[in-house]
Amino acid sequence: MFMAENKLKLDKGTAEGIVERFYKRQGIETIDGFKEMFVTKTNDVDDYDEVKILTIWDAESCFKNWLKSDVFKNAHKNVRHQSQDEKSPIQNNEVFTYSIGYHYVNQ
Repeated sequence: MFMAENKLKLDKGTAEGIVERFYKRQGIETIDGFKEMFVTKTNDVDDYDEVKILTIWDAESCFKNWLKSDVFKNAHKNVRHQSQDEKSPIQNNEVFTYSIGYHYVNQ
């Protein structure tokens, strides 16, 4: 299994609005190999807000297919950083990827 993390550094007070955007999925669930998504808000950050989008995939190739898909392009067509639109709450983002060595779900 494979995990991708998109870490967003946001203007203070904007995290809840960003998280709410994910309540309505925009097609990621239709991509082969997509398994799970977690959207988290980092606690106890003083100067800015931080949201992480964690997606779980069958394999890295599934994630890469998502990045190249029309579904991805449509879901992100209105996403801008402050460098592109000063009204955007997104100051910066970084993407990290992980190979999952072990996964346990208590059922």
